[in-house]
Amino acid sequence: MDPRPLLLVSHQVFFSAVRSGDLASVKRIVEEANDPDSITSLMSLQNEAGETGLYITADNNLEEGFSYLVRFCNLEIAALKSRLGINALHVAAKRGNLGIVKELLRLWPVLCKSYASTLRIVRKNGKTSLHTVARNDKLDMVKVLLERDPGIVSIKDKKGQTALHMAVKGKSTDVVKELLFADGSILNARDKKGNTALHIATRKWRPQMVSCLLNFESVNANAINKQNETAMDLAEKIPYGGESLDIKEALVEAGAKLARYVSQADEAMELRRTVSDIKHEVQHQLIQNAQTNRRMTGIAKEVRKLHRESVQNTTNSITVVAVLIASVAFMAIFNLPGLYVDQGKDVGMAHIADHKGFQVFCLLDATALFISLAVVVVQITLVVWETNAQKQLVSIVNKLLWAACLSICGAFLSLAFVVVGKSASWMAITITAVGGPILVGTLLGLCYFVFRQHFGNDSQRRIRRASGSKSFSCSLYSAVSDPGAYNSDTEKMDRIYAL
Repeated sequence: MDPRPLLLVSHQVFFSAVRSGDLASVKRIVEEANDPDSITSLMSLQNEAGETGLYITADNNLEEGFSYLVRFCNLEIAALKSRLGINALHVAAKRGNLGIVKELLRLWPVLCKSYASTLRIVRKNGKTSLHTVARNDKLDMVKVLLERDPGIVSIKDKKGQTALHMAVKGKSTDVVKELLFADGSILNARDKKGNTALHIATRKWRPQMVSCLLNFESVNANAINKQNETAMDLAEKIPYGGESLDIKEALVEAGAKLARYVSQADEAMELRRTVSDIKHEVQHQLIQNAQTNRRMTGIAKEVRKLHRESVQNTTNSITVVAVLIASVAFMAIFNLPGLYVDQGKDVGMAHIADHKGFQVFCLLDATALFISLAVVVVQITLVVWETNAQKQLVSIVNKLLWAACLSICGAFLSLAFVVVGKSASWMAITITAVGGPILVGTLLGLCYFVFRQHFGNDSQRRIRRASGSKSFSCSLYSAVSDPGAYNSDTEKMDRIYAL
């Protein structure tokens, strides 16, 4: 005998007992299923409408039957959907059974929390249980669902509508406020047709809802949907009556306009905003340029201070070197090799006085002495405060010291030919061949740097003046704000500075 008809009959008895609220029969049927697997199978069993026993108790508000059956159920059984696409939680919320909803959420909070799953979906149209209870003005159910999952308030159905769009179709402003307190960002949320909650409330002739929405400061009273309509446009379509007058009055007080006037106002506002942005940007740029100019002015002052210190250090060094050369030249004339005649009418005359080399030595040594003494006198007498004048003085004094160095070196080489004698003149020639090119090469190199310093800067200044005179549109601070100009100035500071 085929057992399937008997099983079908027993299943129908189970569903009939659950629907009629006959708890004793339900307990008897559950007890007849001895093992846990059979009980689980019984709980997961669905009738022709896809309803489980737990679903039937939630749908018919049978709290005693629900409390008994829920002990044998798990999350998978509780999440089973009927052919309407809803589960026990959703149908309990729809029926307004707060006790069953709280118990389901206490046992399985994931029934209300789901990301990228269908556990939040009530029907194939994408509506959640919050959509349903908000539309039916179930304030207590709304509070429970929001307490369990505040993020559910922003979920949209397949039409792009949130629970707020559904709530404004009802009559409970408390539900609307509860939703907005949970997430104020949904106030101006749009559905797929571009309608906000204010559009829906106006279209449904709900003056209380319109006033409630307009009490929130962030509401956009002039939002335009895809049909190019504002809430005021929709209010114009409402037949004349008390509701129409109340809605229009509330919208006018909130500054609502017809769509054709909103576009013109938006264009003017956008123009004013653009001008304001340009003005602020220009002011910001001027402030930045002024700050950059102040910083660069400070840097320029520091560089000038370093230049003054460098020139002063050079001046001090020149004085020391001039004194040293004068001392060496003075002592050399009185400390000759072979000393002096100490008897007769030529007493005090150098023994090498008749040598031409000595005579050349005397001339060059005296020249070095007097040049050095002249430099010392100038350095201790003249006081120059201006940096450019100091540079000019140092440049002149440097050239004098070059002549003194040449004279002292020439005196040394001429005396060397006398000291080594004719037999060892090759030594003096070697000294001259080695020392002469060194000194001459050094002076020629310095002449090159001095020439480039003076004539190179003049040519660069002429180029800058020529380029600067071509356009008067350059900013006052372009020189300091231009990275290329700053890099070129840095390269100049890194070069050798010759006087």
